[in-house]
Amino acid sequence: MIAVPEPELTEREVIERAVAMRPALLERQPETERLTIYPKDTHEEFLRAGFYRMLQPRRYGGYAFGLPTFYRVVTEVARGCPSTGWALSLTAAHVLQVASVFEERTQDELFGDEGDFRAASTATPVGVARPDGDGHVVLDGTWSYSSGSPYSTHYVGQTLRAPEKPEDPPGPLVLFVAPRSAWTLLDDWQGVLGLRGSGS
Repeated sequence: MIAVPEPELTEREVIERAVAMRPALLERQPETERLTIYPKDTHEEFLRAGFYRMLQPRRYGGYAFGLPTFYRVVTEVARGCPSTGWALSLTAAHVLQVASVFEERTQDELFGDEGDFRAASTATPVGVARPDGDGHVVLDGTWSYSSGSPYSTHYVGQTLRAPEKPEDPPGPLVLFVAPRSAWTLLDDWQGVLGLRGSGS
């Protein structure tokens, strides 16, 4: 499901939507913990409410709301379910990395015509990026603990360029964005003590 953006949506309205969701979020807390991520119904409500588009540039179907509004929405969601608020905040915030680091051509490709973009991320560089000889790189690694992964359309990560020779040190840091079709989600978030429903 991809929700159609509402060009006239205001910051006040998006906050009111978050406040109105609290009873449902409270009721779904046990299910969220059992699933280790908020339920699909909650995800679809977030899509319709515009929560994932709050920080996204307007030209890509977002609202470009300020950080105070984003934080207020996340806080209101967390009052209903802390795990859900945590996962929403990270899944919806990584759009800032893409919009501020990558050139317009790359943003056009990542946001696409529909502007449907949600990203999990980790800051620690893991794995390696190996040039494939055709102007691309092949990523190889396992990136752990990445909240909001189950509903992410992309993954924003860091890795190191593979050394040219086995005895050489790793190359420079590489920031990458991988579409959902390029990575596999490992379901290993059971048995934790806190934020069990954060989809990390």
